[in-house]
Amino acid sequence: MKLSIFGSSNIIIHHINAAKKNSFEIYSICSSNKKSKNIFTISKKYKIKKIFFDLKSFIKDSKENNCSVLIAGRIRDNYRVLCECVKYNLKVLIEKPVFIETKKYDYFTEFKKNIFIGYNRIYYSSVIILKKILLTNKPLNITIRCPEENKGSIITNSCHIFSILYFLFGKIKIVKKINNKNFILCLAKTNKNLPIFINFNFNSPENFSIEINLKNKKIELKPIEKIFIYEKLQKVKYRNTNIYIYLG
Repeated sequence: MKLSIFGSSNIIIHHINAAKKNSFEIYSICSSNKKSKNIFTISKKYKIKKIFFDLKSFIKDSKENNCSVLIAGRIRDNYRVLCECVKYNLKVLIEKPVFIETKKYDYFTEFKKNIFIGYNRIYYSSVIILKKILLTNKPLNITIRCPEENKGSIITNSCHIFSILYFLFGKIKIVKKINNKNFILCLAKTNKNLPIFINFNFNSPENFSIEINLKNKKIELKPIEKIFIYEKLQKVKYRNTNIYIYLG
């Protein structure tokens, strides 16, 4: 299987390593930045013979050589790159988020069988384990914490958290929102009326986390890559204060 790559940032290296582990041959690479030095570094490291700076030539060559296309460039380039790909009916894996403006998705809905979006965190072992637990355990409520830099980064970063929520619970709906210059608090609900509290704290020094309260236990993904299951509390005496510690 052959793979052509659009983009030359350092994130491309992670995609190439994953592709090679899955038996892909990296056939060509293209960048919209004609001054990119990284494209030559990447092509030399992974012995990629074909380098392009012209998008149309890159896509046409990919079609002629039976390549799939990985798109992991700048968000503002995604629309025109995808337009070229669908002209030739190419299979595409594109890095999240595809667009900032939701209306741009409309044109590509008829090509959805060929376009795959890289929301890869639903494949973390922690998320898979949680999914299995929820098949036999009914949550009482869920708390999400997203420490973002600002409101703009919610779309480009916290979208991973929402893809996990969708994977676990299906569609969710925001029913109430409180805005502040330092945070955004949301109350959401699943189709089964399960309450989800979402807290966007700007510039907060903490990890992204998902906390699920069950009847007799608490499950926490913090960071998302790790899962902790707590089933009881231990009381510890410290000076004149009682401290309660969760035990797994």
